[in-house]
Amino acid sequence: MTRRSFLTTFEISEICEVNPTTVQNWVRENKLRAFVTPGGHRRVRREDLIAFMKKFGMPLPRGLENEHRLVLVVDDEQDICNLLVSLIESSGENLEVAAVHSGVEALLFIGERKPDLVILDIMIPGMNGIDVCQKLRSNPSTENIKVVAITGSHNPEIKDRILDAGADLFCTKPLDLISFRDQCLELIRP
Repeated sequence: MTRRSFLTTFEISEICEVNPTTVQNWVRENKLRAFVTPGGHRRVRREDLIAFMKKFGMPLPRGLENEHRLVLVVDDEQDICNLLVSLIESSGENLEVAAVHSGVEALLFIGERKPDLVILDIMIPGMNGIDVCQKLRSNPSTENIKVVAITGSHNPEIKDRILDAGADLFCTKPLDLISFRDQCLELIRP
């Protein structure tokens, strides 16, 4: 099953093995939380569907819940991206790791596939890490994504700004790699 943040009522009807009209009724009766797109289509967050199915004792199909967690690395330096991807993959845990190189790319990626953790360089071109973090925290569908901010700057003002923007963890480069990896993984362990 493709891991996207939102599902259509048709997709939910297939998952739950019911008629699409039944799903629409669940939404109308406020049993299943959904929102309406500007085009008038209903969309349901993956987490809301899982909560609904658990509440009503419906079996969760394989793949609906996270079989693996998704980590997104955002850094404009290719070498740093490669290092962090390798570091996280070396944990031996069931993780998928992806990388992008700008704040805009990060938000586009997150719009398609909601990661469990974003490792976010603060000094990236275009939209900086602080702006990305603020966007994530201001959106109900992304507000619970864990954010680890990294930077080469040792300016305390930057640390305060990113933590005020909602980052869960702040680290400066150079990183103590094993400690950094362990701290990141601790944020997303069930």
